[in-house]
Amino acid sequence: MPRPETNKLPLVALAFGHLAVDIQTSGLAILIPLLHARLHLDYASAAAIVSVQYLTSSVIQPLFGLLSDRRPMRSVLPIACILAGLGTGAVLFMPSYRLVVAVVVLTGLGSALYHAAGSLQANHVSGENKATGISFFFAGGNLGYAMGPLIVVALLSLFGDRGPLGTLLPGILAAGALAAFLPYYATTGQWQARRAHLRATQARVVDSRSRVILGLGVIVLVIGLRSIIQTGLITFIPLYFAYLSPDKKAYAALLIAVFVFTGAIGTLFGGALADRFGRKPVMVVSLATVLPLLLVFLNTSGPLQVLSIALAGASLIAASSLTVIMAQELLPHNIGLASGLTLGLGFGAGGIGAAALGGIGDRYGLPTTMLVIALLPALLVLSSLLLPGKPRLEAQEVRTPAGAGAATSLQ
Repeated sequence: MPRPETNKLPLVALAFGHLAVDIQTSGLAILIPLLHARLHLDYASAAAIVSVQYLTSSVIQPLFGLLSDRRPMRSVLPIACILAGLGTGAVLFMPSYRLVVAVVVLTGLGSALYHAAGSLQANHVSGENKATGISFFFAGGNLGYAMGPLIVVALLSLFGDRGPLGTLLPGILAAGALAAFLPYYATTGQWQARRAHLRATQARVVDSRSRVILGLGVIVLVIGLRSIIQTGLITFIPLYFAYLSPDKKAYAALLIAVFVFTGAIGTLFGGALADRFGRKPVMVVSLATVLPLLLVFLNTSGPLQVLSIALAGASLIAASSLTVIMAQELLPHNIGLASGLTLGLGFGAGGIGAAALGGIGDRYGLPTTMLVIALLPALLVLSSLLLPGKPRLEAQEVRTPAGAGAATSLQ
């Protein structure tokens, strides 16, 4: 049977949708100071707005992932893009704190729904080159996350408080593109036939249940540590450089932009390399470079400092899509659940880790906090060495059930 090829344009539409959704994820934080002043909020209430967004997305994603395994929900992809855009686009028009939180909850739900259903459909249209296709999907999200603050700041500067309404435009365009390519995405009947065919005729996982559970546990650990490091750097680089000198705010913003943009590029290269050399080797080698790069970053200045954070971003963020792929391969019959768990835990761990690092900063100072972040990759590399390889599969000689033929054309 010929190797299934990647459906490129439907995959591009999914990546563009991911970009539009994650513009909202990062762009909302820029509006917090305005909400803080306008609604006379204390700092805890203001910070809780972002926490609600992250926690809503984190908690609900596994449930949406489980639902997408039964119904891949291709028709909700355009709706999810629009929902995710509500928070940043409409939040400044809300007259009360409760309505702000309600809109942000809808944004979190839209984000969770898109990540769960979108990653499953990205797996579907990626054909044989799963790592390359899913990494492309994640690169769209990483790029959107990097662009969000820049876009919101520009819109506020040009159009004032009405400016953030412009962030709805990428979501609307993405919704239109996704609607146009809906016939290429898996339907409920096709997906159920695929799962039945996979169970009956393709392969039987030789790995024991305990080994699968252990492997998922290690993947979760790696996801958590990686998310803490990434969120920690994005959160504390501005604070650290402001601590060093008030004149370095623009420089800190440049460093974060470089870190996230090179992360999007690293995601693309990481997926292609993983398809060629294997998921675990690429993951371990990539993460092993993060520790020395961050130490160089903290102990240099100028172009070398910018280069080191750029390479650290490419190496660290490239691992985000590979962990999702590895989880999907461990749970081949529950790809949506695997995606929802890994993505949800990533959001949650990042938020909790940032709070813990803030406690370290309050007690021991920002230089110590940055050193802790720079040393955390050592634990991350040790954890990555325990990652499972690709699950061992053993072919089964059984009859093809009715309807399985339709599944063979899906992937």
